[in-house]
Amino acid sequence: MPLNIFKELAANRFLIWTFAAHDFRSQYLGSILGFVWAMIKPLIIAGIYVLIFSSVVPPENSSAGNTSYFGLYVFAGMLPWFVIQESVQRGSTVLLDHAHLIRNHKLPLYILPLHIVISATVSGILAIIVFMGVKIFFVHEVGISFVLIALILPLQILYCWGLTMLISTAHVFLRDISHLTIAMLTIWFFASPIVFTVESLPWFLTMRWVNPLVSLTAIYRDLLLFQRLPAIIDITWFALHTVVVLMIGGIFYQKTCREVVDLV
Repeated sequence: MPLNIFKELAANRFLIWTFAAHDFRSQYLGSILGFVWAMIKPLIIAGIYVLIFSSVVPPENSSAGNTSYFGLYVFAGMLPWFVIQESVQRGSTVLLDHAHLIRNHKLPLYILPLHIVISATVSGILAIIVFMGVKIFFVHEVGISFVLIALILPLQILYCWGLTMLISTAHVFLRDISHLTIAMLTIWFFASPIVFTVESLPWFLTMRWVNPLVSLTAIYRDLLLFQRLPAIIDITWFALHTVVVLMIGGIFYQKTCREVVDLV
């Protein structure tokens, strides 16, 4: 990632937060429950997957623990996925969606995918709060390790930003990217240890250098569910994935940003 982007990032921090706050509010504008939907949606989605896959993946034969833990196991694995999916899916078209801003204002393009990522992260934090409430209700215990998730969130934001910046920029040149993104997200979801355990996946999908969600879901489950520090190897591999994705996304953005302004 070129250093000048980070300098511009600091200079435009107020604008980024303004965009992110507006995006988050606009998703629930006009609804009766408002922001409460940000907490209800992950609970409903996780509940549906638990009902479906609890009969397919027997929790008593997996590292997920006993049956009472299976729902929490799936929910914890879906927490980072909620953020990644929303960031990438909504962010894939963000440059074209804000074409009027790009044409009429000298706006750094990277602000647009970044504000989507921040908005998705806020929703993800609310989902974590819901998870902790559900865990307390069913398990009647909570440790202090969950607060360390705050140290992982900046890394997750950078990863999502790099990925979203790459996809949103590529989408300007090839409009099929948004459709391809939806298909690839579906494949990525079922190829990751989210509703399936690591043991039930093919060996090549469990390799940390192949799939960053292997490490990220393990980090979330360690901190939020099992109340222990995550393995250094998981943190290291996810950090490496973040650096690579951020560099690729940043360089591609730098090489094509002028053409993007002409094409949107």
